[in-house]
Amino acid sequence: MYGSLNDSALWSKVMEGDQDALAFIYSTHFHSLYRYGMKLHADGNLVKDCIHDLFTGIWLSRERLSVTDSIKFYLLASLKRKIGRQQQGVFSRLFEHTEEPFTHSREDDLINEQASAERTQKLEKVMSSLPRRQREILYLRFYEGLDTQQTAEIMSLSMNSTYVLLSKALNYLKKNSDQLLPLLLIVLEHQRFL
Repeated sequence: MYGSLNDSALWSKVMEGDQDALAFIYSTHFHSLYRYGMKLHADGNLVKDCIHDLFTGIWLSRERLSVTDSIKFYLLASLKRKIGRQQQGVFSRLFEHTEEPFTHSREDDLINEQASAERTQKLEKVMSSLPRRQREILYLRFYEGLDTQQTAEIMSLSMNSTYVLLSKALNYLKKNSDQLLPLLLIVLEHQRFL
């Protein structure tokens, strides 16, 4: 039922006091919020607390909420502010390790885990050499799929500064593509089968 609603209609239901609509939003966006929160702060419990506080706050202030046409943008921006108020945000890791969905033998599993850990470590090494703000802009634009305007608002940047920062990050990746491209192809191929 809620999945067929656009963001404005779904958000209006929350504003009208529909608890099930808020539960749907929570279940739809929790993992994305948690991943983004972990980019901002290394303490998973703090991130989860901030997410729960965010949804509690939405429910308690539902009558005063403004209409939004992008729930994901609203939630990501709100979470960033909430974590920022709790403690200074820092990136602790870029990608989460995911298990292979098919297993053949314990030996195959161990080999796959080791190879995956090595790829992830190499990718994190290349990405960790980027400044924090450049990692954040890449995450928001390409991992969370936000547009440039939404990314600029979340990061409190002008559009021009957003384009400059994104360009710097992409140029760095291009210069280091000899290290990065093979790793990204492997990660993308792995994601295709998940």
